[in-house]
Formats: sequence, C-alpha cells, structure tokens
Amino acid sequence: MKEQWCRLCMEDITKKQTLFEFIRQDSLLCGACHAQLEALNKTVKLGDLPLHIAYVYNDFLENMIFQYKEGLDTALRDVFFHDIMKKINDKFRHYTVVLLPSSNEKTAERGFLPVKEMLHDCQLHTIEPFYKTCNHKQSLQSFANRRSISQVIKKKPNVELPKTKLLLVDDVVTSGNTIRCAYDLLKEHTYKIEALTLCANPRFVESCDKKDLKRKGMFSIL
Repeated sequence: MKEQWCRLCMEDITKKQTLFEFIRQDSLLCGACHAQLEALNKTVKLGDLPLHIAYVYNDFLENMIFQYKEGLDTALRDVFFHDIMKKINDKFRHYTVVLLPSSNEKTAERGFLPVKEMLHDCQLHTIEPFYKTCNHKQSLQSFANRRSISQVIKKKPNVELPKTKLLLVDDVVTSGNTIRCAYDLLKEHTYKIEALTLCANPRFVESCDKKDLKRKGMFSIL
C-alpha cells in the first residue's frame, strides 16, 4: 500500500520526490527526508571479514536512529533498510542473520530489540547467540575502552549455530570493534561469515580508505 505521509516528518510523501521515487510508489520517507540519506555502498575488510556498509552515519541518520531507539518511535522500523531489503533477501538468501546484543537494561527500557525490528521485512532466519554483560554503549567509550569490548559481549553457552553461512548485522559501526568481537566468538563456525551495517562513522570509513580496504559495494540500487 502506498504511503501517504512521510514516516519521519509526517509531511506529504510526495514532498520533493524525484521522478524515480514518484514512479516507484514505495517510499516510506518523503523526497526531502530521503535526500538526506548519504548512500555509501561500500564493502571493507575487517581482517578477513567482509563488512558491507549501506550509508554514511551523518547527522540525519543519527537523529532518526535516536528518535527510533530512545524516542520509541517504532513506526520508523521499516524505514532504515527499506531501500536495500530486496537486495539483502536476494544476495543473502542462503545466510542466517546473526544479531548483535543489546543490554538487558536497554531492552527492558525500550520494550523491543531495535535491529531485530529494523529487519522486520527480512526473509532470512535470525538468531541471537550473544549477550552483554553490562550496559556498554560503544560510541561513548574511549579508544582504550572500545578495545575491551570482548569483556562485554559473550556467546551464550550451549548455543548451536545453524549449518549455514552467517550474516552479522548491526545498525551503526563506529570503530568496528564490536563486529570484530562477535566474529571472533564465531570463529569455530566452518561456514562463510560476512557482516552488514546500516551505516558507519565517517572517520571509520576514512581509516578504511587510507588502508585501501575499500571494495566495490554490493547494493547497486544505491
């Protein structure tokens, strides 16, 4: 069903739409809001782990994620991966999605798991093999503390991983340490593992560029 109003600003969905957006008739954001998404479409390597990044973590995405997570605006859940969901379902159809953990305190406070809800329309099977030992927000930590994330994220005991390829999914990558930690905890898995994030901090992307870790992106739609 065609949206009448922008999920974010509640203006008419056709506001400043491009001709392409108007013809597709499937937008969840008006043209003005959608234009503020900075498509990145880049794949970098964290060690031997491919990490696919859809967007730049800019002020617009930061504010929208905050409104969704802390403002509990769950109507935004389908917006984040909307433009690339078909690509995810097609490219990773033989993968199992692995979610990164939120603390018990944050989950209880919000009443939902943000990334899990963002993937509401994802057709892939999803598992949650990790837990957090404390309420640790990675983006607020010093560089030294970020490197200690391995003491915060743990694998649940007696978790049996599926006999499929795995796709680690997160919403924001700041330094890459959280995804690296999760990957290290899954090293026993003998099937291919990749990672996908909605967006990444520009400084992280810049550091990858300097190390020449950038690769051709996977999302041609962007």
